[in-house]
Amino acid sequence: MKKGIVSILTLLILVISLNSCCIGAKEDYLGNNIYLSEYDNVDRRIIYQTESCTNRGVVIIPMTVLEIAHNDKWIIVKTGNGNRKTEVEYFKYWAIKNDYDKIPDSKTVKRNTTEFANRQDFDNFVIENTIELELNKID
Repeated sequence: MKKGIVSILTLLILVISLNSCCIGAKEDYLGNNIYLSEYDNVDRRIIYQTESCTNRGVVIIPMTVLEIAHNDKWIIVKTGNGNRKTEVEYFKYWAIKNDYDKIPDSKTVKRNTTEFANRQDFDNFVIENTIELELNKID
């Protein structure tokens, strides 16, 4: 009888543990329901989701994140093709507004995400908007 109760309790604890954590994914909260979700060293994306470790979310940046910096006003990102991390023609740069009066929805975040095809346009945007962040490589 005791062995059956112990088995049931062990199973219950295991099920609760699996539901409360991210299996196989690492997430960094960037503010305003925006997360850097990392599934492996190649698949890193910026996702909007209303709660951590959910399987439902809206992809904001659909490419592999190579470098990132953020604060309470901005998120800046450098992305590339996961297989071609060193080829400049595959790099893109992004700026996401991260300063809202209330928690935005995913459409608002997407509307306030700007994609740049080259570093010069990105650098000009950063200067014009006084974004005092420096991209940091993700290992």
